[in-house]
Amino acid sequence: MQIDYCLILAAGFGTRMGEIGKSLPKVLWPVFERSLLELQVEYAKSLGIQKIFINLHHQKDIILDYVQGKSVFEGVTFLLEDKILDIGGGIHNLARKVGYEGNLLVLNADQFFLMSKEFIVDSAKSLKDHPSVLFSFEVDPRLGYNCLKTDANNLLTEIIPAKELTQTSVGMTYTGNSLVNLGAIEPVEGVSSFFDSVAIYKEEKIAVKSVGNLSYWDFGTAKRYWLSMRKILETYRAHSTHPFIRFLVQSRALKTWKIELTRLSYHAKGNEVIHLGNNADESLSSQIISLSERSQSIVQGPSIIYKEFEEKINL
Repeated sequence: MQIDYCLILAAGFGTRMGEIGKSLPKVLWPVFERSLLELQVEYAKSLGIQKIFINLHHQKDIILDYVQGKSVFEGVTFLLEDKILDIGGGIHNLARKVGYEGNLLVLNADQFFLMSKEFIVDSAKSLKDHPSVLFSFEVDPRLGYNCLKTDANNLLTEIIPAKELTQTSVGMTYTGNSLVNLGAIEPVEGVSSFFDSVAIYKEEKIAVKSVGNLSYWDFGTAKRYWLSMRKILETYRAHSTHPFIRFLVQSRALKTWKIELTRLSYHAKGNEVIHLGNNADESLSSQIISLSERSQSIVQGPSIIYKEFEEKINL
């Protein structure tokens, strides 16, 4: 089954990125030497998808300025939203431009699962009988994840809020990644949520498919960003051929010769690249991520630094 389009969701306000997020759009936060947005486009292209769309709203001028002249964005179409349309509205905005035809892969800009092309194409076969396929992932709901309830045919029947699952240790959550048969959804104008206008599970048969044991890389909050950056280096130290490590190397985001395994640090120069390392005492408790050339000597404890801003990370 062919995947005709990819929509990378990048219109959000980035409020979970703290004070730094007010100056640096979340999708431009670097994973070492390339931005989250560049890496998502690289991933979409690796799947063989020719028509890639990115929706923008908050800080769109900063993002558009950043992408100028970068070859990875050649052929990518930016969908500018005058007011934020929510995920459902963003999908319908794209659908109108392509005549409500074709199969669409939806990706979150701040999360990576690196599903294989074969897995996605196989999953798309379900679009013959279902308007949408949601990709799910096993989580501990006690960490704040809403979970999906499905029937014996793996069709979505309910979304259970995390607050109702405080005694449950295992559940399946929606990854935010999905497949949509654009020809099977009814046109909707303006703002709408994903589950109200695209995957209307209370009225239609919405398929759910697990991504299995794929590793999950979440950069969606300042804390998760910090933890994921450290996790990348820990993973490289233990398993240098891990699929996500290979992806970062192939995408020119990670230069392994810059990694110092003894200090679990990554040293790079320039304001647009990451600098992950320890301060003088070399303890993990003092590890920092710096997005600038600012002196590290005054930093105490886990922090993210960008220009004049410092975001403390409570682990």
